[in-house]
Amino acid sequence: MTEEKKKRSFKGVRALVVEDDPAGAKLITMVLNDIGIARVITAEDGVAAMEEIEKAGRNGFTLIICDWNMPRMSGLELLEKVRGAGINVPFVMITGRNTIDSAVDAKNMGVSAYLPKPYTPDQLARKIMEIIAPPMGV
Repeated sequence: MTEEKKKRSFKGVRALVVEDDPAGAKLITMVLNDIGIARVITAEDGVAAMEEIEKAGRNGFTLIICDWNMPRMSGLELLEKVRGAGINVPFVMITGRNTIDSAVDAKNMGVSAYLPKPYTPDQLARKIMEIIAPPMGV
């Protein structure tokens, strides 16, 4: 994967990481930085994420990575608000809800990718690269 990372440039990507667990947010940020995404904002729940989205403007983020289970506003509620506002940026849902029903619910709401926990940093990196940059030669 290292060669693939070197061939791509994510300098223009601005990511929003929505995760209530500080260690989880740090891991996601580390993965983003490792693949070349340096512009990362974090929010501890969906309410804080919506504040960041409103502050940044409609086109302020090019990627959202979000945990499903959070206080105040879940990831699914955030996804619904984001899509309802007509914001169609790639949205990765990370969750411990590893069921078909949960995946279907997220897909019906417009999620771009669904990643069940536990996941490895490499799995997250591949998922991000799949949705924000198609494979080389495609």
